[in-house]
Amino acid sequence: MKNSRAIFLLLLANSISGVAQGISMLAIPWYFTALIHRETLFGQVYFTVTSISLFWGLYAGTLVDRYDRKKIFLVINAVGLLILSSITIFGFSNGYLPWYLVALSFANTMFIYNIHFPNLYAYAQQITPRENYARITSLLEIQGQLTFTIAGGLAAVLLKGLDSHIQFPGFDFYLPFTIRAFKIYEIFAIDAFTYMVAFIIIYRIQSLPVQRNQIDTSSLFQRVKTGLSFLSKHRLLFIFGNASLFVFLTIIIFGTYVQPVYVDSFLHRSGGTYALGDMSFSLGALLAGFLTTRIFGEKSAVMGIILLSIIAGSMYLFMALNTFVLLFFIANFIIGSCNAAIRIQRVTYLFHHIPNRIIGRANSIFFVINVFCRMCFIAVLTLPFFHTGTNIIFSLAIMVAICWLGAVILIGQYKKLMKQPEVA
Repeated sequence: MKNSRAIFLLLLANSISGVAQGISMLAIPWYFTALIHRETLFGQVYFTVTSISLFWGLYAGTLVDRYDRKKIFLVINAVGLLILSSITIFGFSNGYLPWYLVALSFANTMFIYNIHFPNLYAYAQQITPRENYARITSLLEIQGQLTFTIAGGLAAVLLKGLDSHIQFPGFDFYLPFTIRAFKIYEIFAIDAFTYMVAFIIIYRIQSLPVQRNQIDTSSLFQRVKTGLSFLSKHRLLFIFGNASLFVFLTIIIFGTYVQPVYVDSFLHRSGGTYALGDMSFSLGALLAGFLTTRIFGEKSAVMGIILLSIIAGSMYLFMALNTFVLLFFIANFIIGSCNAAIRIQRVTYLFHHIPNRIIGRANSIFFVINVFCRMCFIAVLTLPFFHTGTNIIFSLAIMVAICWLGAVILIGQYKKLMKQPEVA
């Protein structure tokens, strides 16, 4: 593949920082839910950060289409390093972190995500030949999920610690060492270090664009207007781009807000179960990264997304009706597979139908709409009702409805989407 070295370095940098970010994003919800028992406060923090993301996400998309995408990667890694290092130094100096600094770390990671992923896909499209779009989207998904799988396993160890005696059904294992549970600021220290490593790797990337990036030097307002104008003229792409993100919408809400409460109040399990559930999700996603293109191909992307959205919704229903931990892991595995397969097919479809000069803004508009929906659902889920007894399972009914609604919308537009002309 052309630019193979650049793509390798991009994936490597993304993997290294992604592992630490994944650990932090698992540790922070658990910190609020199970360690300081202030899940409602975390809901408020999450709602506030999400609200700000509405504006930041839209602006981030204009930056992706305005500036050199490699330089954007360098800047966001430098910012992440600066903020996480400062928080870490405070933690080690005082032996603890106040909740608002933990919340700041959460906000920092969320805001970096908001520009990182639109920039990642725009840069990947820019340096990848058209015939390799399915291949690069699969590689990105495999890399992303592999890092989250590793992050899930490490988070289980770091949040809970590791005893020398490990028990599995019917087996006993003895290790010559133990690992104590890490403090939250020690986890942030790892995250900060990986930002530095990613910065160094990205700095060494050299690539030749397969397609020329047509820089839009107009005003911020005009750049946003151009993105909105493109999607208003291509309403099918607008519908597809949003409806195909419905499963991802549930993943974000469930993974960062609902799941820690679900594990704690419904399953009555520890942080290890929470982290291993996320690891199961990532393993399923990793498998999907290898198999999606082989099973569905590029021409059946829309039908694949419809079927997988229905299956994902069914798994949320399955979790609401069961308290068996093994079944929780299985459901997470299947949801992870569905989400990853949908993402691969969705991004491949968009690569073929949205020009590179505007894809950053298009993706940011999809993102902002998704964030707005997320904010509305989080506002509902912070109500005391969902945190009384085992009422958290009612939030899973909302997840089911979202997934199935996305499938219904795409079914209604299926024939038109299959006839949508590709970018020349």
